Amino acid sequence: MKFERLFSNRNIFICATLVFVAWIVFFDRNNYLDSRQLNQKIRELEQEKVFYIHKIAEDSAVIAGLKDSAFLERFARENFLMHRPGEVIYLIDEK
Repeated sequence: MKFERLFSNRNIFICATLVFVAWIVFFDRNNYLDSRQLNQKIRELEQEKVFYIHKIAEDSAVIAGLKDSAFLERFARENFLMHRPGEVIYLIDEK
């Protein structure tokens, strides 16, 4: 009696479904776990892409500004601590 219940149509479909789901989640070449990792990597790369696009826009603005001599002088003084002869520069460290 129990042997007949074990192999009833309903139990066979349930077992087949469980085996299929386990195969898809863990063993298949395009399994669910690898797909999640790849999707996470895609999201990270898209965020990096947006970051670098903004960085390129900022740098393009600086490059365009460097064509102006006043901006070029200010940029050199702020970033490279350049000064005119006879000038003294005092650095103030802000915390």
